[in-house]
Amino acid sequence: MYAKRFLQLFIIWLVASAIVLLIAGANFTHVMTWLAILIGYLILLLPLVALTIVKARKKANIVGSQAEKGELTSILKRFPGYIALSLADGTTIMSFTQDKTQENIWYMVADPETTKAKSLTAPTDVSFTTWFDDLENGARLSSNRATLEKLSGADANTLITQQPHILDIHENAANMAVLRLTVHSALYEDFKDGLKVLAF
Repeated sequence: MYAKRFLQLFIIWLVASAIVLLIAGANFTHVMTWLAILIGYLILLLPLVALTIVKARKKANIVGSQAEKGELTSILKRFPGYIALSLADGTTIMSFTQDKTQENIWYMVADPETTKAKSLTAPTDVSFTTWFDDLENGARLSSNRATLEKLSGADANTLITQQPHILDIHENAANMAVLRLTVHSALYEDFKDGLKVLAF
């Protein structure tokens, strides 16, 4: 949960509390009134923070590598399931899940109203990079030879029927834009083994 969301929740809680206290005829100059408002906010906030942490950990375990075999799959298992994806209009961080049978095809989900989803009217050449796995190995996977296409409506529903784990990224994926990334070649590099080119 972002700081902006905490602030929004606090303002909503403050206004709602003030209305209730006005109706109840509470004394706003009394320290105990403000203390009660603050304690109430913390009671509201703690479960939300816990749920956010649980959801983030669950998502970290379901994104990324999904295929059963292949060199790219073995490499992907070393990284978090997020990539920095560069399109013509900028770079965005996306979580992805791998196709169950084709290791070089990955799926992402985006709100259809976002700029990246609206701008994808046809398959587009993109590039991406992963995080470094850790400073000891310094490994990362990147590519400037990948194609991104958008599927929505019936096409997205058909794909989700074939690859139901896409719903693990977002439970409402069928009503959103599913982005299919096809990796044509990728560069794997680390401090120990050097460079390796993977082609598909």
